[in-house]
Amino acid sequence: MAIFDISKSYGVVNKALDYRSLRQDLISSNISNISTPFYRPKDIHFETYLTNQANKIFKNEKSKILDLAQTNPRHLKPIDFSKTNPSIFYRDGHLAKNDGNSVDLDVETSELGKNSVMYNALINASKKHKGIFSYAMESSKNI
Repeated sequence: MAIFDISKSYGVVNKALDYRSLRQDLISSNISNISTPFYRPKDIHFETYLTNQANKIFKNEKSKILDLAQTNPRHLKPIDFSKTNPSIFYRDGHLAKNDGNSVDLDVETSELGKNSVMYNALINASKKHKGIFSYAMESSKNI
């Protein structure tokens, strides 16, 4: 954690970079286990978590979730899974091969490409944001 934040969104961008890096590792692991019997591909779902964090930072708390009615005070409170940390899940839905492996190389390489583009976009946005901040600091020296 930095001594001070450059902006409100800087922490969200850094978290997004961390999760994109983790997703890259998971997809690479899926590709390397393409011949492992009974291997199921893994992925991480973090977009909802980052959206909630961004809404919390920018005070855009517009809940699109319908609240559960509790008719008795002894009923259990519902768990809001969207506010918890992102979780790793098994990405299924593809036909398993004869050995039980369900890794599809086409799906994994396209997900790897999409993830790389998003990671590079976040890096470029972060660099541009830092450049604007350092330009503001440099120009304030001359005043």
